[in-house]
Amino acid sequence: MESIEDFLLRYQKKWTCDFLGIALNVASGDTPKEIRWVHVVGNRSEAYKNIRLQVGRGIAGMVWKTARMQLDEHIFDQPDKLIEYPIARIEKLQTALAAPVMNNAEVYAILMSGYRDNHQYTPLEKAQLGAAASELSQLLRK
Repeated sequence: MESIEDFLLRYQKKWTCDFLGIALNVASGDTPKEIRWVHVVGNRSEAYKNIRLQVGRGIAGMVWKTARMQLDEHIFDQPDKLIEYPIARIEKLQTALAAPVMNNAEVYAILMSGYRDNHQYTPLEKAQLGAAASELSQLLRK
């Protein structure tokens, strides 16, 4: 059985992205969701571990809220995005694409790829991230 780290390394190599991460809700019980970047590859520091998001905040929080893929490009050219997206600021990501990982029609996690330079995501790359999110859903449930 493939580990989550092996999954991330395999896709990072396949897509040649600079950063690939999984955000999960780490809150327990009935407390409000606390979304954190739990598994990452390609990170430049450990600072991502200090990011705590709520639903609707940050790239992961927005995807969690909408259950839709989100693409952000030219992030460093938009000061408001740098404030809004701590993962992009900390990891120096210029472009990011995040997809919901679903389980029983609910968001279970977020899978995000990012590039430190300008990158135009193709429709194929978007479809591949969506397919990887489905594969990750199976892996996380094991």
